[in-house]
Amino acid sequence: MSLHLPPAFTTLQLPLLLLTNILALTIGPRHRLLQLAFTLPALLLLAAQSLYRDYTGAWGIHYGMNCGVASMLATYVDWVVLRSPDREGWVKLRGRFGGGGGESNVDVKGGGKEKRGAPRTFRERLWWAVRLGFTNRYTGWSSEVKHVPVEVGDGCPRWRFLLRKSLRAVLFYLAKDAIYAYTASSPHGSWVDIATSKPPHSYASYPFWHRFWFSWIQIVLTYVSLELYNTVVGIVSVAAGLARPSECPSLFGDLRGLWSIRRAWSVVWHQQCRRVCSGPSIFIVRDVLHLRKGSFASRYLQLFIAFAISGLVHGGASMLYHNSYEDDGAMKAFLAQAVIIFVEDHLVVFGKRAGLKDSAFWRLVGCVWTLLAIGASMEGWTGRLLKYGLWVHEREVDWFGIGPKL
Repeated sequence: MSLHLPPAFTTLQLPLLLLTNILALTIGPRHRLLQLAFTLPALLLLAAQSLYRDYTGAWGIHYGMNCGVASMLATYVDWVVLRSPDREGWVKLRGRFGGGGGESNVDVKGGGKEKRGAPRTFRERLWWAVRLGFTNRYTGWSSEVKHVPVEVGDGCPRWRFLLRKSLRAVLFYLAKDAIYAYTASSPHGSWVDIATSKPPHSYASYPFWHRFWFSWIQIVLTYVSLELYNTVVGIVSVAAGLARPSECPSLFGDLRGLWSIRRAWSVVWHQQCRRVCSGPSIFIVRDVLHLRKGSFASRYLQLFIAFAISGLVHGGASMLYHNSYEDDGAMKAFLAQAVIIFVEDHLVVFGKRAGLKDSAFWRLVGCVWTLLAIGASMEGWTGRLLKYGLWVHEREVDWFGIGPKL
């Protein structure tokens, strides 16, 4: 039996998946049977539409949408299966930094405060779920993930934020235009309209340093593209009065933190997947295995589970494309990060015991180590995606004349 729905469902796949998650959270765990019976089949049916997607054209866009599908499935696990928002009582805060009058979901009775949990009525839960549905980092919520950049305070003037972010958007737009043109002009990319005359090739047969270089080019491309989209969303949200400037920080952390693999992933890289990775890992370690918080086993089991989930999200996008369990090496690449961090942590401990102190020199060494380790461990996964057309882009303006001239 085919699960293929009319084309409109494929076009609107991500909004419909988001709507399903919002509806599931609105129904809530008090009506568990209704919640699962109604939303789980709908979620899986909508996710299955990726199996029938037309993958011609800009393949990278389709892959990104499949990553979004896998992320929506992971969010459903966090919200519905693990019941995290209800179990932990997620609430919206009046201010990110404690200066805005406390929690918005607090009753004041008899001079004292009584903290409320998740909303209970359908109307309250619907509004609660809608607001949660439009954030992955939960900025400004009690569930805000760790290491979200702090750039402005709660009292930052809107005009200053909008001016600063508008200039930032222009900078990232030009950077995106340049890097898309550069990758399209490489042997491994093209423009959609000339892909037949200039087909992309994988770099699997090229020397290591060639693969290493273009592996980092893909990382920079991801950084620039996502930061541009995040900046535009922040501008629109603040200009429309939907969010405060403090609730729309940059997607990535300070690049000066690239002096260890652990910091690269936990502080510098975007936190879009952090909640869906950390939530289940903490649940398994603390609620299922009952490991002591902060113990060696707890710390590193959480680390490996979190990177495994990230591997499933990114590899799941490939599985939906291939209609098989082929993940194009995503799981291997992401679990490798956990292994590298495990080794790195012990090297740091060894260095401290040997009397080495934190200094500019050792941070420079750490930066070189981080660039080498990440580039080398991710190049295999990147190379396998390139052969499908990851760098076949819709034609950009090409302000700097870098792209192919065909």
